[in-house]
Amino acid sequence: MTTATATTPPRPGFKLDSLTQRYLFLILLIVIASVGFGIANENFYSLANIGILLRSIAVLFLLSMGMTFIMLTGGIDLSVGSNVAFSGGVGVVALTATGSAPIGFAAAVAAGMAIGAINGVFIGRLRLSAFMVTLATYALARGMALVIYNADSINVSDAAFLWLGGVSWGNMPVVIPFVALVFVALSVLLYKSTFGRDVYAAGSNINTAFVLGRRPERTLFWVYVLSGALAGLSAIITVGRVSSGQPWAGLYLEFDAITAVILGGTSLFGGRGRLLGTILGVLLYGIIINGLVLTGTNPYLQSLIKGMILLGVVLLDTLVQRRNAQ
Repeated sequence: MTTATATTPPRPGFKLDSLTQRYLFLILLIVIASVGFGIANENFYSLANIGILLRSIAVLFLLSMGMTFIMLTGGIDLSVGSNVAFSGGVGVVALTATGSAPIGFAAAVAAGMAIGAINGVFIGRLRLSAFMVTLATYALARGMALVIYNADSINVSDAAFLWLGGVSWGNMPVVIPFVALVFVALSVLLYKSTFGRDVYAAGSNINTAFVLGRRPERTLFWVYVLSGALAGLSAIITVGRVSSGQPWAGLYLEFDAITAVILGGTSLFGGRGRLLGTILGVLLYGIIINGLVLTGTNPYLQSLIKGMILLGVVLLDTLVQRRNAQ
């Protein structure tokens, strides 16, 4: 005679997915970093410094959101920093020639989109390596910026052109509500449209996307054009912040954007990530850099810390990818 062994059914409950866990961890790190830098320097919590922090990361927010779309497809864009300098130069020259701020705005965004379109054609249509193509346009855009500026800055005094990057409502830079609106618009595009589904499909398995008729080459083209448009907007903000166009504007911003996006949970290998994570990644990264500056950390040491953060998040993403593949 055998006795049946009663088994205890699993208790009902819920389990957070890996991205949600990442976001909670990022929020915890943001709190820890804020408390730590606040203890190190009481000015960290001042309204003036918070305004400086928000203004300094506004451009990184825009570039990182564009980078998120690209990395969701499994790509990368090394040209965005140089594109900020190039499109800013085109916008300033157009403003100087016409005296019209709207024409200057349109020229900056169009120039940024042109660099994005070049990337999109070679990567999406011709199926060339995103790393090699954007490395080439990184040099191309920076070279054209140096030619436009003749390796010197161009002062800008047009109040309308400087408004977005230079004006604040109290201690709140007007660019922050603008960035929030862009975030909402891009969230709708990514999560509520066919284009957004195609972005994830291209990153998950591009060959399957071809078989299913998703037209991934078209999707790749447009994500790079989108990144270029955001670089053009970033250029307008950058010019507004310093009241001049600079040939070396945007230097190394591509690495900052890549770091923030991976930190926010978007995979280097595509198909996984959300814009919310990118926002948290940018905020944490910006707090760290702002805190290092405020505490008087050696600029060379700041570069070392940036490199260590990038190496760390790449290693973390690789480990997560391997665990998910098992």
